[in-house]
Amino acid sequence: MIFDGVRLAVMNEDETGSSLVRKRGSMTGGWSSGVDLISSVVAGLLIGLGLDWLFGTEPLFVVIVSLVGFASGSVKLWKHSAILEEQAEERRRGK
Repeated sequence: MIFDGVRLAVMNEDETGSSLVRKRGSMTGGWSSGVDLISSVVAGLLIGLGLDWLFGTEPLFVVIVSLVGFASGSVKLWKHSAILEEQAEERRRGK
């Protein structure tokens, strides 16, 4: 299977000790963080629309769950930026 090779590649570490998952994150740059933020908001919007349709409360759940989605995406973005800052600091120190 194709996925078995991918799973093994992700599980194995190269000679520098960094996994392929971290390398992929560095290759995509800030796109993954932006996609996380937008997808969290869109998911919250869609879930809110579904709950409003189910319970008949028009803007209530859309607003609440969209705000929760935005908060969740913002936290993911903040954590990712902290990791990037830490990596930049390690590069500055010469590690």
